[in-house]
Amino acid sequence: MTSMKICNAHTTSEWLSQESVRYVASCLEACENADMLADLRAIFPREVLGQGSRFVSLEQRDRLKVWLDSLNQQAA
Repeated sequence: MTSMKICNAHTTSEWLSQESVRYVASCLEACENADMLADLRAIFPREVLGQGSRFVSLEQRDRLKVWLDSLNQQAA
C-alpha cells in the first residue's frame, strides 16, 4: 500500500476554480484502487478532492468511499 501522505497545501481560489475542480474530478474518475486514491490524497488538497468528487459517477463515488474508509482505517 502507498504511504499515507496527505496534502496539507492551503486551498487557494486557483485550486477551487472550475477548471481545477474538473481536472481533479477526472483524476478521481480514473482512479482504479485505494493506492491510486492515496496518491491523489498526497497531491491534491482535501477540499478540492471533496469538490471534485461531486462530479464523478455514482458508481465511482461508491468505490471512492470504500477505498477512503480503508485508507482511513489503515492510518488509525
